[in-house]
Amino acid sequence: MPNSIYLNKLLDEVGGSIHSINTIAVSLSHISSTTVAPDGLNITWKPVNVSAASKNARRFAIRSALVFHAEMLFEYLSDLSKDAFWKASGKNFNIPLNSQDSKARRVSAFCKDIPGIEREWLILTELMCHWRNKIVHAKSNAQISASNRKFLLSQSRQISKNYYHFDVEKAIDDFRADTVTLKEVTTLTTFLIKCCRAIDAHYLSLANNSSADEISNVILENREFKVITKQPSSPKKSRQVRYWVEMNYSIFNEEVVNSLIEQHT
Repeated sequence: MPNSIYLNKLLDEVGGSIHSINTIAVSLSHISSTTVAPDGLNITWKPVNVSAASKNARRFAIRSALVFHAEMLFEYLSDLSKDAFWKASGKNFNIPLNSQDSKARRVSAFCKDIPGIEREWLILTELMCHWRNKIVHAKSNAQISASNRKFLLSQSRQISKNYYHFDVEKAIDDFRADTVTLKEVTTLTTFLIKCCRAIDAHYLSLANNSSADEISNVILENREFKVITKQPSSPKKSRQVRYWVEMNYSIFNEEVVNSLIEQHT
């Protein structure tokens, strides 16, 4: 199954971020009291305590990665909400926040009832978003509900078994203390991606089940496609229509693509 352009962007950004954070962790592990800044690196780096500096740098990088991944989730949901084919879902991430609202809870509300999203995925993704709030806003009182905490703890053994020995109870305690670990960021990101893949599958279903007229109305808004459709009927035009649709709307299945070619050639 193809991905939407929105999911591909999230996967590229988050995948690059995880590779970078792992590279940083490996690099920091090689720093010692004899390490000096390389020639040509125009910075001042003379820590009093190299070990403490390394730990602080690792903590900063891990916290930054968590914030970045949550922000990429927000951007994915925001961009998807603007898509013409998503509107049939009735879900919109971009409505204004009220004083009692938060993006973390907005994520939870958005994902509710999306087919294929397991409850523990959603709660742990919401936890990650709340954790982002704790990092960004020092006075944040962000937290998951008591019922969600109880549910996670009830599933802790199964989650540990299925997801790299992830310790739910430790993650909740670390969230309260804001002492996130690299393993927690990468595993929570796994749940975030699982939620996004389920959302994307739902989006693809909505797009492919739209009527021929609805699909045509959307793609005819593109000037380039309009130019192609104004050509006289010919095998060349059919090839151009197919190529354009497949390049710009890989979300459509073969049946929809063939229908569009027939309709516009």
